Amino acid sequence: MPGYLLIEEKMLKPYRINGFDPNPVRMGILDYMRELRQEVFPFNNREQRLRIVGLEDVLLAADRNIMEVSLFIRKILTSRANELEANLGWVQVIFRRSLKRGDDFWFEPGGNRRVSLRPIFGSPIKESDRDGNEYYRIGFNLT
Repeated sequence: MPGYLLIEEKMLKPYRINGFDPNPVRMGILDYMRELRQEVFPFNNREQRLRIVGLEDVLLAADRNIMEVSLFIRKILTSRANELEANLGWVQVIFRRSLKRGDDFWFEPGGNRRVSLRPIFGSPIKESDRDGNEYYRIGFNLT
């Protein structure tokens, strides 16, 4: 079952010799969201391997509206979950900062702050492949 792979940038090649191969189609999160909001589903090729970037920047820019923005993102992602599952393989969501999971699922932008990803992705379990590359896997339905 395909879905989202949440990956820290440092786990990708060329940053890590045996790292993940980055998916070839790079798309910003806002462009991805705009495409998902189209009436006609924009992705229809399982070979179209997407790499989504910029989620951290969007959440940081949201500032005090972060919960509203996070829930809006989740709503758009889940609204197209069935079509994504039928038409796409694993979509990589790349993070420049380290992902952490404990009582929450978050990244730290600095200044002793946490930005929660739980409203969007829930609380996924950290996994690692045979080369020690760490990632979080979530189905397109975000459960």
